[in-house]
Amino acid sequence: MKKILWLCNTLFSDTAITETGGWLQPLAVALQQSGQVQIGNITFGHVTEVTRCNYNGIRQWIIPFRKEKYYGQMPSTQTCRDIENIEKLFQPDLVHIWGTENIWASVYQQGYVNSPALIDIQGLLFAIADYYYGGLTFTEIIKTIRLKEILMPWRTLFHKKKVFKKRGEVEIECLKSFKNISVQSEWVRHHVLNINPDASCYSTKIMLREAFYGAEVWQYKKSDSPIIFSSCSGAVSYKGLHVLLKALAILKRKYPAIKLNIAGTVNIGNKLLDGYSIFLKKLIKQMGLENNVCYLGALNANEIVDRLLNSNVCVIPSFVETYCLAFAESMIVGTPTVVSYAGALPEFAVHNESAMYYNSSDYTMCATHIDQLIQDPEFAALLSGNARKSRLKENNIQSVLDTQLRIYQSILDCREK
Repeated sequence: MKKILWLCNTLFSDTAITETGGWLQPLAVALQQSGQVQIGNITFGHVTEVTRCNYNGIRQWIIPFRKEKYYGQMPSTQTCRDIENIEKLFQPDLVHIWGTENIWASVYQQGYVNSPALIDIQGLLFAIADYYYGGLTFTEIIKTIRLKEILMPWRTLFHKKKVFKKRGEVEIECLKSFKNISVQSEWVRHHVLNINPDASCYSTKIMLREAFYGAEVWQYKKSDSPIIFSSCSGAVSYKGLHVLLKALAILKRKYPAIKLNIAGTVNIGNKLLDGYSIFLKKLIKQMGLENNVCYLGALNANEIVDRLLNSNVCVIPSFVETYCLAFAESMIVGTPTVVSYAGALPEFAVHNESAMYYNSSDYTMCATHIDQLIQDPEFAALLSGNARKSRLKENNIQSVLDTQLRIYQSILDCREK
């Protein structure tokens, strides 16, 4: 049996996961239970020393959070030594690194990983940097700057984009060091191969959490107070919340009691907000949406399913996505989805067949599409059925598992030749 050592940000446990990356656990468990590979996992945790915490046959090591250098991407020497020691102990045939946004890719680039490695692209910082402002006008960007941002310029969008760009430069150098790269979309494939044309690039698939496969199917509900569902990992400009809020203001003219439920670590009511969050808060007040926007906080899979089933429409307003788990989840539940035509998002669905697309900044068309799905039960049902059918095929558990095993075997076969 081959040993595969994962380096990722997810700690596997029976606790319902609400953080980004929760989909990694069902994949790890499925791989372990396949009997074809032994999975090991290294991740971060609130520990003072390296700690063992096995889960469903998966050998798991938790290393302490440390203050990593250069925007959290360059590992400390002790972290590198911890990973190196665990690798020697586990003796993997292959190391699978999940994402370039954290330290894992730098650990490999600096030579602390001695086994053959595969990196799976989660986000592309160097590509996201180009879309960081999310279509905000210069005037709107200026409105995100207050006295606090003048005194602490690292809080401004200008500085945050600069940080993203610098992190992207680190990411590019890391990508150049890998021979094996797996991608979740063609959009990512072309960006990656532009950086490292000699890499072997594998197309992978995503395994959703169990709750989504067994969920009830969305049903149309006529309502004078419709509900829109969206999710966001944080109040960051390239996620496009400002566009959705502008669309909501248009819809409120027709539906005064319309509700926008936002899941994720977004709380624009918090006092310790940066300039962009304050801009969103003022936008909500300016457009009279205080009673129309609700922040749900981080939700687990069952809670997301429940919200999707009880919504009229799901909206994905992002300006750039390398994949989009939220889109896949809404489609498989069958909630009609309005989505920005950006990044990898056009690869998920066909306009007017399984989703509705709009130009990223065009909040008028975003509102128009939402209204059409609220008003037209036959069209909403058509999109719902087609979306669910396509995701049940694309995210089929066995297909995802077989694809990942084939990628591992292909890399290991090349190593043995």
